[in-house]
This record gives sequence, C-alpha cells and structure tokens, in this order.
Amino acid sequence: MALLLTSSSAAQAAPKPHIVSSVSEWGYLAREVVGTQATVQSLLTDPNADPHQHEASLSNAMAVAQARVVLVNGAGYDSWMTRLLANHHSSTAVINVATLMKTPSGANPHLFFNLAAAQVVVKKLENLHNQKGFSSLGANFATNAKKTSTTLLNMTTSLKTVAASCAGVKVAATEDIAGYLLSVAKLNVVTPKGLRLAIGNGVDPSVSDLATALNQLTQHPAFLVYNSQTVTPLTSQLLAQATAHQVPIIKIPEVETHGPYTNFVSGIISQMKRALIKKGCLK
Repeated sequence: MALLLTSSSAAQAAPKPHIVSSVSEWGYLAREVVGTQATVQSLLTDPNADPHQHEASLSNAMAVAQARVVLVNGAGYDSWMTRLLANHHSSTAVINVATLMKTPSGANPHLFFNLAAAQVVVKKLENLHNQKGFSSLGANFATNAKKTSTTLLNMTTSLKTVAASCAGVKVAATEDIAGYLLSVAKLNVVTPKGLRLAIGNGVDPSVSDLATALNQLTQHPAFLVYNSQTVTPLTSQLLAQATAHQVPIIKIPEVETHGPYTNFVSGIISQMKRALIKKGCLK
C-alpha cells in the first residue's frame, strides 16, 4: 500500500509538459489541442507590438530553455526565436511551421492564417502524445486533436464554398496578412503587390502604387483587409478611402489576444462571407 501511495504521489507531482510558442496564434492552437494537461506560453502577446521588430528578452530565452516543445512560425517572421534555439537542448521538440510547409523566407510569413499549416501543427502536436514526458496529457488529448482538426477542415470547406460562388471577386488589402485565406477562397486581391509588400516591410510604396490602390477603393471591391497592428499615415489614408466609399473593412490583428484559435480565424472568415453576401456573389 505504501508503495502505491508513493507512486501516486510521484505521478501527481510530475510537472506538466511545457509548450512555448513564438506567436500567440500557434500558442492558442496548441492550447486548443492539449487542453489543461500541459502549460502553453506564447512569447509575443502584446497587441501593440510589431512582430517583425520584436527583440528576444532574457525571459524569452529562459522560457525556451525550459520548454519541452517549441513552436516556431519561421519564414523570417520570428527570426529572434530561431536565434534562441541555436543551442537548444536535444530533448526539446521543435515544430517549425515554415520548414514543415516548405515556405521560404520572402514568401508570405503569416502561416497562422494557412489552414493547411494549422492542420500539420495539430498532427505534430498529436504525435507528441507517445513521447516521453507527455503521458500526462491523457485520453482527452486525442479527442481535442480530432475536434480541432475537424473544425479546421470545416473552415477550409467554408472557404471553398466561397470560391465556388465568388471566385475572382475583387478585394483589397493593405498587406498580405490574410493572403492564405483569400487564396483558398479564390478571391482576387487587386491592390498592387508592391504596395502590400512595402507596407508589410515598413517602407514607403511607390507613388504610382498608392494612387492605384486609392483609386481601386473607389471601384467598390468586396472588402478591404486591414492589418490593425500596422497603422501608419499611409494605411490610415487607405482606411479613410475605404470608409468614404462604403467598402467593408475587415480588421485583422497580427497578435491574437483572444482564443481559441479556431474561433479567431473562423470569425475572420465570417466577416469575409458577410461582405461577399453584401456584394451579391454569396447567399
């Protein structure tokens, strides 16, 4: 009996596996999958911060050093995390989304809006269940993973339904934050690529691209995707133009502050669908 009590006490005292994510979106997705049986910490959570300019702190380094699993977005989006992982312990499992999706630096790095990438992350997290130190996740872990995967599949189906009715419909965007969602929906982003890249990289676009983008908003695209965390006089000018011409505005933050992940992304899809219903291509 004493042996049983000792074993039980040891099991109860075992610390929960610790998962660290560079950005909040992947952190919320991990939390949705693992539930309360593991601790999940996102390092970039300030909605007023520019993720592209984040500098790793000592507390960030300590969190990574103590993690059993580290989630990295990759594609140059969180290079500060890559540097922190340069000397990570061999027992730390690293899930680099860009590497898994074969997304190179220079491509759209907002992979947390790529539902196919989210499915891959769920599968990778699910595969951790049989690894040493993750037995405490319990039976609910597989259930959570399946539920999350099904929800992601339903979201993808919803976007494909949009594509079936609205393929080619013109939309505008200050930058490519929702590019992966728009691609699955087969919507036509008419805003000059040069302007979208310039805003995303924090540089001034050409006068020609800006003039084109402002004029396009007078032609009533279905909606404007607006990165609410990249606010500059230029983006404010585009926002004002869209408002003046009654173009629906879909504001999307780069740092998610409210989970779950699937609620956050499905909310964005719902906004898109409402605007497309207003446009008349979707019922």
